[in-house]
Amino acid sequence: MQVVRQLRAQIASGELAEGDRIPSQRQMMDRWRISMQTASKVIGALKTERLAIPSVGRDTIVAPGAAARIAAAAEGTLRASAEPRPAPSLDVKATATRVGAPVPVAEILGIPSGRRALRRQETRVDRGQVVSVTTAWFPQAIAEKAPRLADRQPLPGGALAYIAETTGTWAARVTEENAAAAADKDTAGALGVPPGSPVLVTRSRHHSADGTSIAYTETSAIAERWNTRTFTITGN
Repeated sequence: MQVVRQLRAQIASGELAEGDRIPSQRQMMDRWRISMQTASKVIGALKTERLAIPSVGRDTIVAPGAAARIAAAAEGTLRASAEPRPAPSLDVKATATRVGAPVPVAEILGIPSGRRALRRQETRVDRGQVVSVTTAWFPQAIAEKAPRLADRQPLPGGALAYIAETTGTWAARVTEENAAAAADKDTAGALGVPPGSPVLVTRSRHHSADGTSIAYTETSAIAERWNTRTFTITGN
């Protein structure tokens, strides 16, 4: 994002005008000392923001109207920041420990049964009411490269964004399952509801582009509570 901000500033100032060639991935690697993966993500982000478009051959150029879009976005941000915002009511509490992975989890993570993995649990509380509990499992190889997963502090951008930032590995494929269920004793205790209460259970498997498991999560949420997830899709 630091590289994206620099290129965005060059477009806004006119240093990179409409039709000018955006630095190639190789040039970005040499100039900013970043990996090929990161350089590719920079170009993808610029395309997503409609600041760059593909040209003849493999070149990427500054899109028509890019500077105007940056100016309009900046004006909208300033206007929004001047408006009072309600204080967020959602509080997130996190715990983490390294334990032997149960058989079903180990199979999903692609590790031997009982092999130690990082188990991270986040409890979301809204106005004193626990609304959801998420238990996430990460292979030791991922946990070692992303040490803040073991912190007892919320990760502002989420665990997957943090993993992508620190390891250069991001989820290219996600399998998600949802089902209504009756809360068992442990789930009911964590959510503060009577056993047998209706809950929504969501199970997600996250894999990198080469099929390597990044994380497995299970979330239990109380009934009559909407959970919103926003996805940003980059690239073509």
